[in-house]
Amino acid sequence: MDVRARRFALVSGRWDASVAVVDIDTALDLAHHDSDRAVVSRPRVTPDLVGEDGARFAAVGLPVSLSAVPALNRLLVVNHAGATAPQAMQGCPHGHAGAVALFDLRAALAGQASAPDILLPTRTFGPVGCVVTPDGRHVLVAAGEGEGLEDGGFEVSVIDMAAPAVLHNFVLPHAGRPCPRPSPDEGFGGFPNPAGIAIARGVPDLVLTADGGSGTVSVFALADVLSGGPHPPLVRFSLPTGPFGIAASPDGTQAVVANRECPRTGEEGNSVSFLDLAALRRGEGAAPVAVVIGSDDGRPSRPMGVAFAPDGRSAFAACFRTGTLSRLERGADGQWREARRTTLEGPAGSPSCPRGVAVTADGALVLVAGGPRGAPASSVLWLVDAQSLTPLSRVTGVGNESYFLEIVEL
Repeated sequence: MDVRARRFALVSGRWDASVAVVDIDTALDLAHHDSDRAVVSRPRVTPDLVGEDGARFAAVGLPVSLSAVPALNRLLVVNHAGATAPQAMQGCPHGHAGAVALFDLRAALAGQASAPDILLPTRTFGPVGCVVTPDGRHVLVAAGEGEGLEDGGFEVSVIDMAAPAVLHNFVLPHAGRPCPRPSPDEGFGGFPNPAGIAIARGVPDLVLTADGGSGTVSVFALADVLSGGPHPPLVRFSLPTGPFGIAASPDGTQAVVANRECPRTGEEGNSVSFLDLAALRRGEGAAPVAVVIGSDDGRPSRPMGVAFAPDGRSAFAACFRTGTLSRLERGADGQWREARRTTLEGPAGSPSCPRGVAVTADGALVLVAGGPRGAPASSVLWLVDAQSLTPLSRVTGVGNESYFLEIVEL
């Protein structure tokens, strides 16, 4: 298969131990609507394990996010649960040793990769988000949980993609002991439990972590994170509730973060917050600005995934609870507002439960991954017009409770 000058969506499979490689232009053909015919391949992200009786079975990985590095021909997939035996997942899907699965990128896009070349332990627990550094050599992976627990995440893994190897785990500020109970519980708050992670280009380049455990965004100089030594954050922004997804604008002057839920009370959020990184670099104080999205009556919308348009003039957010996709625009007064909203529908009227969001390089399409946890290959990818927010097509069979996704154009 010739994969040059083609566009692909790489969708995390979560409870399916695979990722879905979707040909975007094939998916736009309405002849393939509500089918999986645009799915090029579903490479496995975990190995088989062998039981005491000698029987082989697939390990659970919970793949939740991906980063492509075309210059190195690498695809990295974050396995939230590493390669865990299914029986170990029955009690709790949290606190398992994490790993990243590394693939030959072009082989994956061509449908020629059935398994990872390398499964690299992160030496952390419950990793979630990942981001490629501007030099294209490193990927940063946020560790969202502690050992055997939902609480207790406080590290960012720095992975050298050329080696490949985990260079070190950068430590975020934390205090006390992790809460031994699952959320919601008032014991949460001392550990950041970073989920989403983003890099904002500029002087200096900044690393931003969406700290779901402490309800903050921590901001570090990228050089400090890469150095491996202990460095305090430049600033920690307090948010209305625990965040999840986060994205930086292409020019590095803004960031948007999804305010998902409070781990102490279980109360779900209904806003995204914008951060003025240009003001931060100038040494000026600038508090996050929250914008309500996904509902008009104050009910929770549970925002999860966010992304900027390539021109930085608009941003998009997926709300899990209300099943909506919002476009936000910045007005002449510099304020961000929800400009348009659409409700996403699953096949046969099933809940959409949208999570991950990505935008094509031309800014014309927004891709959204979602679907409730259910049967294997039950998740959905929506292709949406970026201006009108009109859903154009649906791809089925991309995972089971899919989370984040990545767009690759080669």
